[in-house]
Amino acid sequence: MRGRGPAALFALVAVVTLAAPARSATSFGHSHRISSPYAWNPGKSLAATSHKLLTIFASDCPPPSGRCADDNGPRMGVFVRRSPASSQAGDWGKPVRISPASVQAERPSIATHGKTVIASYVTQRSYLHYRPSAPRVLWIRVSLDQGRTWHKPVRVSTRTGRVDYPRVAVGGGRMFAVWTQADSGSIRMATSDDRGHHWSTATIGSTTSRSSTSEGFRGLPDIGASGNDVAVAWFATRGGAQDALTSNTRGDDLSTATPIALTGPSPNDGQHYPAVGGAVQAGDPRVAIAYSTNSGLDVRIFDGSTLSAPTTVFSWRDVVGGAGYLDGYGPAVLPFGTSQVAVAIAGCRRNPRARPCRPLARGARIYILYRHSRDGASWDGAVRLTSAGSHPPYRVNDEPSLAVTGSTQRVSYDRYERSFSRYDVWMRSSR
Repeated sequence: MRGRGPAALFALVAVVTLAAPARSATSFGHSHRISSPYAWNPGKSLAATSHKLLTIFASDCPPPSGRCADDNGPRMGVFVRRSPASSQAGDWGKPVRISPASVQAERPSIATHGKTVIASYVTQRSYLHYRPSAPRVLWIRVSLDQGRTWHKPVRVSTRTGRVDYPRVAVGGGRMFAVWTQADSGSIRMATSDDRGHHWSTATIGSTTSRSSTSEGFRGLPDIGASGNDVAVAWFATRGGAQDALTSNTRGDDLSTATPIALTGPSPNDGQHYPAVGGAVQAGDPRVAIAYSTNSGLDVRIFDGSTLSAPTTVFSWRDVVGGAGYLDGYGPAVLPFGTSQVAVAIAGCRRNPRARPCRPLARGARIYILYRHSRDGASWDGAVRLTSAGSHPPYRVNDEPSLAVTGSTQRVSYDRYERSFSRYDVWMRSSR
């Protein structure tokens, strides 16, 4: 679920048995915690510059003291940590708070290009007495030196509106942010051509999908950019119809473009949102879209001129180590190399007490699953990156994010259990 998240545990790797033959699976090293304790992210929270790996997370028991938030201080905040990109396990520096200590902030997102980093967060008026109807405001900060120093925060949305979960991207010399305007259902896009100092906003779509917790409309859009190519995807209806927009003009035509239907009705519970990712390698025009269907997870790729036919990455009822996965949610997708694609998703085991993808239900067991393609069409064997056994404390692993540094594939994810006695962000790296 996009929201508070997750915690630790050493993980197993198991090959998923699929109907079609698959090449050998990617091998991963041990898991490592990459956040401070009592932290979470809503996905799209791992990114790489030319020499640094960065993670962004929110914490309500913020470092350095670890004292838990209230409305007088300390306050819930958003933090960034950096590691040398060459470190296989990650050699993480101290968390740097990018939201002011005087505000309550969460819902982070991060994106990079070259040495440029764009990070976003949403402020709210209270932590202890949070009201879903109160204003939620989007702010963005930019770093031009791989996250070492940061420009001052810039407010991108109105002070009185309600921003749902935003996502950011950067490409072609332009910065992007998308979000749902929770009061109206408008899908909003902001762009900046001057390194984040000034932003222009436009409505590029709409949704009738609503939050189940009175937070307003919730389309859960995502955006990816690679050079001049841009793609956006979101929930268009309560019934789970998902739409996409593509552009090869840095998004200039998105406000007048006709949406492309990705799906008809599909699962829409605030968790099965689509993901969009722009290519890692300079000169690669690809932007990938991953989205849930009623039976699995599909990926389509925009190459600057056409949106490919869908390829199915996971079909639910897939088996891992003799155990079946009945559903999955919260994907991440990333094109890299010259033709490769990585996908991660939270995979849900059968729960005799509730629907399988209810992370806060008693008996929930949710794992991170990963697949890699060398050509964007055929897929290597899938791997299970986490363990979610029958005993606490960490039976839920979700909200994956992806990054690639050199030839190393990175997957971060939230870990937690239903009582939220502990929750934090972990990562595994290919070897």
